[in-house]
Amino acid sequence: MDLAGRRPRWPIADVDQFRVALRQWIIENWDFRITVGEWWDRLASAGLTAPTWPRSQGGLAATTAIQAMIEEELATIGAIAPPVNGLGIRMVGAAIRQFATPAQFQEVLPDLLTGNHLWTALWHEPASNEPEATTCRAEFGWKYVTISGTKSTTDTAATHAMVLTRSLQGATGRDGLTWLLVEVGANHRNHALGTVEFRDAQMLHDRVLGTRDQGWDICKAILPFNERSLVGRIRRGLIHVEAGTTAGNLTKTVAETVALARARAQAKASQAGFVERRGT
Repeated sequence: MDLAGRRPRWPIADVDQFRVALRQWIIENWDFRITVGEWWDRLASAGLTAPTWPRSQGGLAATTAIQAMIEEELATIGAIAPPVNGLGIRMVGAAIRQFATPAQFQEVLPDLLTGNHLWTALWHEPASNEPEATTCRAEFGWKYVTISGTKSTTDTAATHAMVLTRSLQGATGRDGLTWLLVEVGANHRNHALGTVEFRDAQMLHDRVLGTRDQGWDICKAILPFNERSLVGRIRRGLIHVEAGTTAGNLTKTVAETVALARARAQAKASQAGFVERRGT
């Protein structure tokens, strides 16, 4: 996906015209025969995954009203939602767009917007939810950075993460913090405890996001996105599917994914009805 590439000439200045164009795009692109990965690629290439982002960053520079319209029209047909649930778009995307190097930007955003990678932010730890209490260590050698420590997570299927570490020996609180971009392997995850454990995990220095030892600047920038977001809401009627290769949904067809989601919804409704009848 080329973030600055061609996109449909959406009439975003006129809400009514945009709705007409969007409905036509959906008719031409919503296809039960394609894979979930292909559907997400079509959404991202059209700028519909994160429409409020600038065009150079994969969006349409659109208003929140336009975004709400996109959600509404996709929900009307019961479509699979863009891969915007969780912390990937909401926090990681915000950090990458503001602090990443050009190489990091091009590496992360396309796979994030198309759902090929499921990104999360690892800044909390089992002992504390405050980033200032970070104890996970990052030791900088002449060539490699070595991470050791445990982070808490709710995105157990995440394939990649931005990780907050303590990089300056003896520092506490908001000092000496560094964010690193890390690939999360199966050997790092502990599903039972909801943690990601790093044991002398090595990576090159180009994995540093922002400025070394100045990670609190990123914390301040993304904290608001942890509480609210203009991107990442799943409207009622849309089908949420977990992104990333670990979840295994990218190669499934839209038809089987929708059918499975509907079957689960019916089973849940039936179970709720059974519980209600027993209560009476």
